[in-house]
Amino acid sequence: MGPIEANQSAYVGTAKVKEMEEEDHERETPRLGSREKKLKCEFFSQRVQHLKKKFYYHFQDYLDLMMSKQVQFLDRQHLLLKFGSVDGGVRMADHHLAFFAVYNMETTEIVAFYQNPSEELYSLFERFYDYFHAKSREPLHANFISSHSNNIYALEHLQIMKSKASSLSQYMKKMLSSLPYTCQSQSPSPYFDLSLFRYDEKLISATDRHRHSTDHPLKFISRRQPNVLKFKIKTGVDSSNADGRAKRSSFLFHPYLPLVLSIQQIYMQPTVVNIHVRL
Repeated sequence: MGPIEANQSAYVGTAKVKEMEEEDHERETPRLGSREKKLKCEFFSQRVQHLKKKFYYHFQDYLDLMMSKQVQFLDRQHLLLKFGSVDGGVRMADHHLAFFAVYNMETTEIVAFYQNPSEELYSLFERFYDYFHAKSREPLHANFISSHSNNIYALEHLQIMKSKASSLSQYMKKMLSSLPYTCQSQSPSPYFDLSLFRYDEKLISATDRHRHSTDHPLKFISRRQPNVLKFKIKTGVDSSNADGRAKRSSFLFHPYLPLVLSIQQIYMQPTVVNIHVRL
C-alpha cells in the first residue's frame, strides 16, 4: 500500500470515528419535544406578563420616587444614591419602596441598581461593610471602629440578629434601610472597640443617634477579664420630674481621650448636658 492510499484510509477511519461520536452525542443529548417547547414558551410568556403587570402596578410608585439628600462616596469616582418615596420617613423607611444606585461621576453612568431588599447588595454589605464607611486617613484611633467585617464579636452579634429574624427579606430590608451612611456617623473611640469592651448596644453604640434613655448606668465590661466592670456612665437624669414623658439620650465620645458628653432630652423640659471624665 502506497503512502497516498494509507493517508486516504486513515482519513476515512478518522471520519467514521467522528461520525460515530456525533451519533453518540445526539443520543445522549435529549431533544425537547413540541409539548415541552410549548410549555416552556408558556412559562416564559407568563413570566413576562407577570413582570409587565408588576411594573404597571408600581408605575405611580416609580414616578413618585425621589433621590435622598443623603448620598455617600464609595471612592473617588462612585457615589451611592438612594431613591425612595416621599412618605418613607425615618421610622418606616424599611417598609417603603426604595432603590439604591451606584453612580460613576466620571462616565455619568449608573453602574449598578438594586431594589431593597436585594440579596446581592446585602451580601456586599455583609462581606465588605467597611467599604460603606469613609475611614479617616489620620491615624491610629480610626482602627478601633468595629464592624462585622473586621471583628468576630460584631459578626456574632449580626448572626444572632439574623437568626432571630422572622423574615429574611424584612431583615435585609431593615439592615439596608440605613444606607447610605453619613461619614461622621460612627465614633472611633476605643471604648466602642468590641474586642476590648462589651456593652448593651440597645442603650449605646458607636453609631451617633438618639436613643431611649434609662435610669440605670451604662456599663462597660472587659472582654479580656470576663464579668469585670471597667467603668460605667451615669446619665444623671432625674426621672421624678419626667411624669412618664419620653426621654432621649445621645452621647459624644472623644476620638481617643477618656472624655464623653451626654445630652439628655425630656419633652417640655430643658436639655441637660453632662461631662463625663474617666480618671
